[in-house]
Amino acid sequence: MLSAIIKPAVCPTVFQSADIYSALKKDGSIVLHMEGFDLTAFSQLIGQLCGRLTFDPAREHVSAAAQSVDAGTDAVGLHIENGNTPLPPDIVSFYSARSATEGAQTTLCDGAAVFNDIPDRILRRFEKPFTMTRYLPKVIWQRYVATAFGVEHPDQVEHNLLEQFIGAVKGQSYHWAQEEGIDYTLAIPAVRHDNLAGRPAFANSLLGPSWNYEAPVYRFANNDVIDTDLIAELRLLGERHTIEIPWRDGDVAVVDNKRVMHGRREITVPLSQRQLFIAMGLDVLLAKSDSEV
Repeated sequence: MLSAIIKPAVCPTVFQSADIYSALKKDGSIVLHMEGFDLTAFSQLIGQLCGRLTFDPAREHVSAAAQSVDAGTDAVGLHIENGNTPLPPDIVSFYSARSATEGAQTTLCDGAAVFNDIPDRILRRFEKPFTMTRYLPKVIWQRYVATAFGVEHPDQVEHNLLEQFIGAVKGQSYHWAQEEGIDYTLAIPAVRHDNLAGRPAFANSLLGPSWNYEAPVYRFANNDVIDTDLIAELRLLGERHTIEIPWRDGDVAVVDNKRVMHGRREITVPLSQRQLFIAMGLDVLLAKSDSEV
């Protein structure tokens, strides 16, 4: 099945948060073409939608709110952002400052549609959270713990703070590995509920990339490894509900990260011809739904 194409909507410079929330509640995502938009305006947008910012510790900051997106040139599988962490963002936004002339389309997959389509025999296997285990080098776990506790300098994070972090969220555990890295395990729900309507969605990172991290091992609750045949079946199922963003300069996408998975088609032009930024937040500011962004 060929993916459908999103046609970015042309919108005024001033855009109502309520309209964004309405689109997220209905479809899980919205793509806008923002005339005169820039990185400063993009960084402000996530603050209008969410009460707290969150970040990927392996990404480079380009502003206080935004980070650069760099995941090589290969196609990237469907995933929710930071889905292999205990606190994935509620809202994820992307800003295409420079768009590739071909390829590099961001893919969006509605996890609510996948949930409605997934066979019961598969869904039953995910009734309990699955587990993800991967190696995290010292610099990465220090950055993540620093972000969680508001520590300005990640290299000052000591083992006692790591222990506090692990104990703060149920389902986390670790073992020390080489060079003060850790083998980190997290229990993860395969099905989540979206932020605005509360509908169930198959939204996780089972099909996702490991560009900035070592590849994880996924296991069912009974400790059986999730096999490649099932992953392949889920990939085909996800593709049935996947659409593409054919980026234009100035396009902005806002995604409910608890409902919609995203990925990317292969980049077929030099990376210098593409510049994409990401901003993420927690705590959707419904009380400010009539504010302007």
